[in-house]
Amino acid sequence: MANTPLRRKVELVEKPKPKIWATGAQRPPFHFGALGRASLYLSREAVAPMHAWAARTARRVAVNVKNGAGRIPEEKLGRAARFVPSHLRVAAWIKNVAATLSHASATADTDIKRGNALVTEIEPHLWDVEGPAPAASETPPAEAEPTEAEPVVLAEPMQPEDDPLASIREDLDNAPPPPKGRARWKASPSSGLPDGPPAPPGPVATMAIQMIGYVIGWGTAIAALPYGLGRSLWLYYSKYQDLRKIGTDD
Repeated sequence: MANTPLRRKVELVEKPKPKIWATGAQRPPFHFGALGRASLYLSREAVAPMHAWAARTARRVAVNVKNGAGRIPEEKLGRAARFVPSHLRVAAWIKNVAATLSHASATADTDIKRGNALVTEIEPHLWDVEGPAPAASETPPAEAEPTEAEPVVLAEPMQPEDDPLASIREDLDNAPPPPKGRARWKASPSSGLPDGPPAPPGPVATMAIQMIGYVIGWGTAIAALPYGLGRSLWLYYSKYQDLRKIGTDD
């Protein structure tokens, strides 16, 4: 076919290929700082749910102990009853452990709102959950109509010589003393700790719970860094994920 002067001669010019295609590297750039941040983020993300589960479980156990689960009667404890805390006090201790774990989860959790919601869920005192007492009715009770009282008949006073218990008292006075030995101990309500519910933690105890939870949260997150490092490397080499985007808001 002859070349016509009206047809333009088109020269094919190849466009330069992107660098990622030219070199064959399909992974994003690697940064050690991004690797460290991603490892810490993933370790915190793994530890926080464990603390949250433990806190909720401990609070459920505290409620069950408060209701009498696992309570040992004082008669079975014998002389050791005075040294054994009441089930109400044990329930309060378990609840304080749950509060500590909730603060640990809130410290390790990357979502601040979720951590604060967990603390709000676990923090209330066990004896504050019950509803308030019913309000007294404003209307005063109706006064009872006076009724005629029956006459009281008093017994005649007894003469000293006619006392029927005189012989019994004389026998008790002349009875020999009991033999010395190890008397059997009988449990009494006053032998143990008070049965009333313990008071909620004060300001110092609350601050101690928060500080211990803070230390536990960061300690477990740092201890889980090998897991976060391994998962970060796996996401980078297997999923081709950019480490700089891990833990950042979309």
